[in-house]
Amino acid sequence: MYDFEIGKAVEEVVKRGAKRILVQAPDGLKQFLGDLISRLSQVCEVYVSMSPCYGGCDLEDDKAAIIGADMVIHIGHRKYIEGAERVHTLYLPAPHFADVKGLASLAASELRRKGFRRIGVLANLQHIEYVGEFARAIEAEGLAPVVDRQTGGLVLGCQTGGAKRIESEVDAFLFIGGGEFHPLGVAMDVEKEVFVADPYRNELRGTAEIVKKTLSQRWWAIMEARKAKRFGVIVVMKPGQFSIRSAEKIAFELRAAGKEAHMLVGDDVSPERISSFPFVEAFIVTGCPRIATDTCQDPNRPVLNEAEAWKMLELINASRK
Repeated sequence: MYDFEIGKAVEEVVKRGAKRILVQAPDGLKQFLGDLISRLSQVCEVYVSMSPCYGGCDLEDDKAAIIGADMVIHIGHRKYIEGAERVHTLYLPAPHFADVKGLASLAASELRRKGFRRIGVLANLQHIEYVGEFARAIEAEGLAPVVDRQTGGLVLGCQTGGAKRIESEVDAFLFIGGGEFHPLGVAMDVEKEVFVADPYRNELRGTAEIVKKTLSQRWWAIMEARKAKRFGVIVVMKPGQFSIRSAEKIAFELRAAGKEAHMLVGDDVSPERISSFPFVEAFIVTGCPRIATDTCQDPNRPVLNEAEAWKMLELINASRK
């Protein structure tokens, strides 16, 4: 189902003379790692991280160093920040193999039926190779596919430039991939409809309802945080997400607005972790913007990302004038 490029991984380990390696992968891919681990174990000692992995920004160099690993194999993502790794890291994107010809035809005909003509084609890393297939299917329906030249249509959970750059050229977007994480990120950043061509379910679906629900939740969080007196400003310690200057700047502005700002640091930002601070009325996460919107929602206390925090401060300061 996924290509983990086992031969490439083994070749790199042997070439570098690595004796011990750390393998990290998203939770959804861990279940498929058996053959890769078995093959690597023939040439080196293999440790597999049990921690979740959310992107190329989520590096585990510290764990690699502690266990004495010579190398990290990072699966499912690409390099996020040049030079961020302290241990040599091999990135394996793990493309998903599927027959998408029927799905591409279905998606194209449905978009034509809905009245769209110019379609922006997007995909996550596991499905980027199918952009061409879907573009051809769209053309076969008499529509015009549009693909961002800079990214080839690739979008990440926190990087949607491949969509925003072509937004003025399209009537709607078609995202290739499973789940809601990536297409929701796009849909929240553009004003055109986003449809999902899901190769796991072999279906086309819209995102309008989930976008409406998410926007409602985010505005609730901003307006509730505006009322808070005591804030926890969280510095995420993952190498690709570390932004202490942003956190300190937000804390400074909160204090200038008459609020309390307590600085918190951590690798794992989750509902369980923030529950240890019942005296904090609202949290601001300065790491990945999707932590606040997707993985660390609290039904009783607002959790904002950096952009939302600045919007909240703008509202606070306007009300004080």
